[in-house]
Amino acid sequence: MDERRAGEILTEIIDDLLSYDEDRYKHVLETYFTEDAKLSHPLLNVQGTHNIRKVFRVWVSLNSREPDIIDIPAFNGKTAVVQVMQHLSPRVLPFIDIKVPSVTVLKFCKKEDGLFYIEKQEDNWTLEGLIKSVPLISWWYDCVVRFVVGNLVAGAGSFLATANQATSHLAVKANEIRDNGQSAIAQGQNTAKEYFYPITSKAQSYINHGLSKSQDVVDHAKNAFLNAQVGVKNQISKVTGGHTNGNIPASTEMLTPTAAH
Repeated sequence: MDERRAGEILTEIIDDLLSYDEDRYKHVLETYFTEDAKLSHPLLNVQGTHNIRKVFRVWVSLNSREPDIIDIPAFNGKTAVVQVMQHLSPRVLPFIDIKVPSVTVLKFCKKEDGLFYIEKQEDNWTLEGLIKSVPLISWWYDCVVRFVVGNLVAGAGSFLATANQATSHLAVKANEIRDNGQSAIAQGQNTAKEYFYPITSKAQSYINHGLSKSQDVVDHAKNAFLNAQVGVKNQISKVTGGHTNGNIPASTEMLTPTAAH
């Protein structure tokens, strides 16, 4: 496929690729597909244009209606995407027509000749589309399954929201308790300091005053002892006539009567 003519050629490719005419389908495979191209389908995976053609024959023999192209194919230079409405209408039960929305993706690669070729075709059928294609299952899916699952998810979301709010509230309360505790500790320390400081100051002043008085008593006692010692020395000197050599006699009985003469 020439990239410059991709807009007009791509529509023709999609029309022939979804056609139930085997000649048109064969022309698309031989002209625009690589020989080792892959086909990915919800029911199977095959590789090679010869195998893809075999799958086409089996599908056409089982299904009676061609799919419809819903929108114009979109192409970005490497990938083409087209929305398709599949018709599941078995040939043995032609009155049945189950419509299944699907998306066909064509992936291109550039060859040596400068043209783009399809290397992979992906047919994607959504689970929702398959379910809605069957009338009874579609009603059960819309009115029962979706309703129940919706309520379960909404309930889970409400529970998570409540849990988040409770967690946030607990975190705020914990921060308040921590701040109040720190404030109470600081206030208690200040109160204790204000209460005990005068007491400790007064006790310290009493202690200092007592120490000062004790030192004065000691000093007075020391002075009295020294004065008494000097007085005794002077008295002995008078009695002995000053010949004591600075020593105090052991007993006054050593002073004989002759010493008075």
